[in-house]
Amino acid sequence: MKSFPISLIALIWLSVFSVRAQESKTAPEAPNVIFILADDVGYADLGIDGGTVPTPNIDKLAKQGMRFTDAHAPAALCAPSRFSLLTGSYPYRNGRPGGSWDGNNSSGFSLNGDRTKAGRHITVGEILQNAGYKTAFFGKMHLGGNVYNSEGEVIREKDKLNTMDYSRGVDDALNEHGFDYWLGLLSGIQHEPYAYFENGKFVPVDPRKPADNSSTRLLKNGFYRVSDNGLSEIVEAGKVPARGDVDYDSSQAGIIFTNGAVNFIDQHLQNNKETGKEQPFLLYFASQAIHVPHTPPFDFDGDASTIDEQVMGKTGAVTSDVLYELDLQVGKILNKLEEEGIADNTLIFFTSDNGALWPHITHYGDPSHDNNGPLRDYKASVYEGGHRVPFIAKWGDGTDAGSVIKPGSVSDQLIVGHDWVATMYEITGQNMEEDQAKDSASLLPILTGKQAENEPLHEFILYQAGFAYEGAIREGDLVLVVDRNEEATELYDLSNDFAQEHNLIDQPEYQETVSRLHKKFLKYNDHNNDTVEPRTTKAFKVR
Repeated sequence: MKSFPISLIALIWLSVFSVRAQESKTAPEAPNVIFILADDVGYADLGIDGGTVPTPNIDKLAKQGMRFTDAHAPAALCAPSRFSLLTGSYPYRNGRPGGSWDGNNSSGFSLNGDRTKAGRHITVGEILQNAGYKTAFFGKMHLGGNVYNSEGEVIREKDKLNTMDYSRGVDDALNEHGFDYWLGLLSGIQHEPYAYFENGKFVPVDPRKPADNSSTRLLKNGFYRVSDNGLSEIVEAGKVPARGDVDYDSSQAGIIFTNGAVNFIDQHLQNNKETGKEQPFLLYFASQAIHVPHTPPFDFDGDASTIDEQVMGKTGAVTSDVLYELDLQVGKILNKLEEEGIADNTLIFFTSDNGALWPHITHYGDPSHDNNGPLRDYKASVYEGGHRVPFIAKWGDGTDAGSVIKPGSVSDQLIVGHDWVATMYEITGQNMEEDQAKDSASLLPILTGKQAENEPLHEFILYQAGFAYEGAIREGDLVLVVDRNEEATELYDLSNDFAQEHNLIDQPEYQETVSRLHKKFLKYNDHNNDTVEPRTTKAFKVR
């Protein structure tokens, strides 16, 4: 990873925003930042990547910024990726490679309640708070925390979550880890508690109802339990009832979160106006789309009189309807930035938490829609289809002269979604501590065109499959797959085998390479020895 002095960063900003600075003496010195995380959106789902479902707003974002073709989620499953995308460290770094799935899990940032420096993982929210930002989070969490029963006891067993005392809320959550405000579903739309929490407190869908257990009900079918092998599976009706808000409706989650995000921007700008400050903000938007259950809303803005607001039935199938809704969510946020005149000075990221959905649970209105293109396999898999995802970054007004990131640019650099964390360290001029963001490399030199495409950002990266310890190491175009018994089983050369159809593991000319990569994987993927060194990237230091 390259380090850049503060003076160069300042010059980058000044070259783009000098005109605005002449117009207003209070022009912001740092960009607002919006990170948009889609759920289960695959490599070829978006229109810009060949998908047939309409995604005009996300496509526009790509056309006005940079699109990455070789970007990867930190893991091939959502919960572990979500820890990494907030910390810049691989999922195993906190001793929980499978992630912090539900409310019965302790926080992934202070594992088992350890909030000491040795046990903490600093989030990107804390990084930007330290730089003077207002920080907010909206959406699906899967980040753990503490929830309680009526006796005030912390619940740590999943099948006891239906005894949760909603009036006690949740703690050791995002307020304690870098976010001034948050509104979220602790386990997304697919797991209990089926209710919204705001800054740790239960907020009923109907504000006229009390924020306690009298506003909840026991839901008796279509939910999940943890099986013996650690995987979630749907159980028969009535076996493991789950508790939720009496008015909970998963089709409304995207609307609630998007409206919340827009309201946050409104309130933040109003506060800046009243105080005379130009405080920048971080908005982390973790959409529910397009995770199951695929329940699109009838319309997006409450008025289905215009075709652009219709969602249900728009594309001919519920999965693609929800993908279309995701685009409407992004569009509403982008439109708000334009309306307020702050779009030019907002750095926007868009990516997904893992690869495309499995074909057996998806149905797109257009049968020609291929959500994973030429990639092998899908979500939870160690192969490319499990974790290669869209990644877009935009910063500027969409013109060459007015943009830090060149509009319409494409990068083939090998990156990981959590690289944006180191990018925030560099943009705000902060030193990265040696024991934080251990696997994140700053994207700033790539985004600004200062680093050549043939100069790799990462020497290597690690792939993680779903819950299992199966993984892989990628170095250049070579991918070595290591099974859960830590045996090297497959080797692929992506330069001429993008679909990973030809296993080279037994070819004599690759034996030395296999041995070397296998040793490196075991060294850096040691789940039981998370020491400060070795790192998989260099710690960013301001010179």
